[in-house]
Amino acid sequence: MRTQSPARTLLGALGITVALTASACGSADESGTAESSPGGLTSTTSEAATTTITTAPSPTGTTTPHPDRCPIGELQVTLGEPSGAAGSQEIPLVFTNTGTRDCILHGYPGVSYVAAPDGPQVGAAAERDGGTETPVTVAPGARATAAVRATVVQNYPADTCGPTPVAGFRVYPPNDTGSVFLPYPTTGCSQSGVKQLSVQPVTG
Repeated sequence: MRTQSPARTLLGALGITVALTASACGSADESGTAESSPGGLTSTTSEAATTTITTAPSPTGTTTPHPDRCPIGELQVTLGEPSGAAGSQEIPLVFTNTGTRDCILHGYPGVSYVAAPDGPQVGAAAERDGGTETPVTVAPGARATAAVRATVVQNYPADTCGPTPVAGFRVYPPNDTGSVFLPYPTTGCSQSGVKQLSVQPVTG
């Protein structure tokens, strides 16, 4: 039985150390800082690189909620002939399609008194007054209407109403943020707690 020389023993130990080192370089430690690629090259990854590789979600909700609606830019809004009732006046709002396509009016217009064409609102806006909301298709040149009821505010006590001159109405078509001013000089209530206007949904 031969006895290995100290030099041979040292070389053997060095060979094992080199093998272990190469093996350690070929796989990532628990922190995931290195990984051997199929070609024998080492690619480096990091937490920062991982978090920046993200896929942006596809945009949603980019279409117009009411693509067939009648916007203010395709409408002419006028007042019809008022008719009297006990303590109030009923005034038709007339919406005429001035565009080149069919469009839809569905629901209640927004209506309020204003002190001037570009002036502030006076008192409470019109409350919704029953009726059935039915989509109305308006062809080019055709019309649809919605009735506004204006209370004769002189029937309210002055301290409750706060009578104030108004220049007319500010009108918003259903489902639109655009508006028009319609002259209708009268007297409104400046107190917001007084019901002075009501409106019904658009009908054909």
